[in-house]
Amino acid sequence: MQLQSALASAEADFGADDAPTFGLTPRMTAALEELSLKAEKASAGFTNIVTALAIKAARPDVDVRYHQSQIQSQTPNPAGFNFRGLSENFVYPWLSQNDFQGAKSGWQTRTLERPKPYRMEYDENILDIKDSFLAMYDELEEFDADPVEALRYIAYRQIQFRAAKQITIAEPKTSDITLIMSMLEAHFMYEYTAKGASRLPVLAFHAIYSVLVKELQRFKGKVLKPLEQHSAADSQTGALGDIEVSNENGSIFEALEIKHGMQITAKVLEDVKRKVMDKSVSRYYVLTTHSARIDSALNEELRQIQARFGCQVILNGVLPSLFYYFRLLAEPAEFFPAYARLLKEDKAISFQHREMWNRIAVG
Repeated sequence: MQLQSALASAEADFGADDAPTFGLTPRMTAALEELSLKAEKASAGFTNIVTALAIKAARPDVDVRYHQSQIQSQTPNPAGFNFRGLSENFVYPWLSQNDFQGAKSGWQTRTLERPKPYRMEYDENILDIKDSFLAMYDELEEFDADPVEALRYIAYRQIQFRAAKQITIAEPKTSDITLIMSMLEAHFMYEYTAKGASRLPVLAFHAIYSVLVKELQRFKGKVLKPLEQHSAADSQTGALGDIEVSNENGSIFEALEIKHGMQITAKVLEDVKRKVMDKSVSRYYVLTTHSARIDSALNEELRQIQARFGCQVILNGVLPSLFYYFRLLAEPAEFFPAYARLLKEDKAISFQHREMWNRIAVG
């Protein structure tokens, strides 16, 4: 879907160090900026243009100024349907789900639902967004503005506005391990439309390790390293795993590799071997959310790695491992502030992931 593609691209832009460029004309950019800034007040008009951009991105041949089937005989490039239904059934739910501005329909006001094309001579009063509204359509149809880039711009600005709201992340106070595990499982396994779900177990383990290193004798004098960016490859950062605990001299003492929905295979162990073969790592965990049992045929390879490199490699599921760690904590509830902070700060985490956590935590 064009909307979801634009959102994914905009989220990547938002997480990048450099400001994005969009390849749009100054007139189109100015129109989209004004429509974005006034999206709350002029929500119907904003939803209208998002609908039009989504249609144009999917079907470039359609003249989206002709938004109703009853006037589409006036253009050689009709859509063949009324835009209002798409706006109400798909665009508004998407805007709402992502906490973006929008109305239940882009055609809910009389000034927008007139059976007239949205040309520059459109004579209905669209309040104070009329100039930018019509300029957007004019740029799209008369000057071949890129609807994909325009959607990306809209999504990017909405993400910025949303981030400015500073959403509060829930921090439950419970120490009931069974309840905590049910909350985390629901958070990890929800079928998100936004990218970044694979990051959630990584954040959970980093949060629980932030408590473990303070409590367990095994980690006395050890340091939990900050998380690398989600997009950074291990080959670029030199990291051994997603989670790393280092010795005082900086060498890695323990590492964890977290797989989301991926079965642990012999190839995974080959990657582990390559990473630890010239290091002095005490333990290396490979944990997955995949439901398949760990293949016992891998046990011999595990023994070989420990015998040759002195590294104990442990394969397990994400949830059983978390359950074990929570049982080691003196106060399991101390996990929540760390997890909430990571959910709030990590650039790979979208609003959808944060909102779902709040829903689960509140119950």
